[in-house]
Amino acid sequence: MRLLAALVVVVSAAGLGCGVEARADRPEPVPISVEPIAAFHPPVYTEVEPGDTVETVCRRLAGDRWFAWTEVLKGQLDPRRLRPGTVFEGNQTPHDKLERLRVVLDQRSEIHLDLGEDGIRVERVERPVTSEVVRLTGTVTSSLFEAVESAGADAALAVRLAEIFQWDVDFLRDLREGDSFVVVVDQQRIDGAFFEWGTIYAARFVNQGKAVNAVVYPDADGRLGYYDFEGHPLRKQFLRSPLKFSRITSRFSSSRFHPVLKRAMPHYGVDYGAPVGTPAHATADGVVTFVGRNGGAGNMVTVRHANGYQTSYLHLSRFGPGIRRGVRVSQGQVVGFVGQTGLATGPHLDYRVKLNGRWINPLRIASPPAKPLTGDRLTRYLAHALGVLELLEGREPPLGARC
Repeated sequence: MRLLAALVVVVSAAGLGCGVEARADRPEPVPISVEPIAAFHPPVYTEVEPGDTVETVCRRLAGDRWFAWTEVLKGQLDPRRLRPGTVFEGNQTPHDKLERLRVVLDQRSEIHLDLGEDGIRVERVERPVTSEVVRLTGTVTSSLFEAVESAGADAALAVRLAEIFQWDVDFLRDLREGDSFVVVVDQQRIDGAFFEWGTIYAARFVNQGKAVNAVVYPDADGRLGYYDFEGHPLRKQFLRSPLKFSRITSRFSSSRFHPVLKRAMPHYGVDYGAPVGTPAHATADGVVTFVGRNGGAGNMVTVRHANGYQTSYLHLSRFGPGIRRGVRVSQGQVVGFVGQTGLATGPHLDYRVKLNGRWINPLRIASPPAKPLTGDRLTRYLAHALGVLELLEGREPPLGARC
């Protein structure tokens, strides 16, 4: 489009009271820098959707050249890290040929791929992580999640705290307004931004006026666990609940009105209401003795434990990975997922416990603790715990007693 050589402004004599014709000065031409079209590299972008594979993502980005990019990515990308929301972005040549790709695995890790004359070059980028030990405190007004978030943390730390204290505090039934916590934890950052929580070195939870302390320390096999200030482990034979967070909808009873059969009959378990798909955890180490459909119990898993105990998990939607008869499971391992199979009016887990062949109330299990620290290991632990106590109290630990 040509620029006008001049701009003529005609001022109406009727409107301004005069008949003057004014001519503007001829403007100087303004040079315009235009990038050659051959140098333009159109961007490409996609996010992983549920059900996607490396191949489907590469087909969207690279068209009929998807195979080469797929083969390279398969050698670099763990399929388990191809989570929904994972970002793929890059550039194409002017002829719609993918030439550059950046895969953002998480805040720390990326994969960079560039197409060259000798093929696709790969570079893995790992940003450095910095750590700082911080002390956080909070008071419960409605929930543990709310208290932790008010202290400046997030739900991930709340779950970690619940896991540490799960043998002594039932966060479904025992939590009260005014309960409080202190946690000394490794806070990890990347480029100054929060990344994740590292090791929880120590924590204290005060529930209904009773304080439970936890200090991390390795056992004789080098496995980290949490101990009180006397060297007794917090870990017990049984978890207080097979679900991390839910609500009790029905309790153990010798006579309960069955909502489906419409008559009074014993209820030998505790029902936990939770959404379909909520993980159900083995409450103790043991061996799986039954996996399958069991009439009104629906999909069920039964586990045999030490000291004459047996636990069962009813109405599951599906079973946990690798769960089959004869498999040994560890405390906290997922044995199945909450469902509504069998005689059930809504999604829930019916959790049952037998002791020496007799049904017992799961909420009244007297769970023995794991073995305490002894000998030289106990002596070293007590010296370590002394410094940690100072950190929990908000004081500088004595020299030589830092965690």
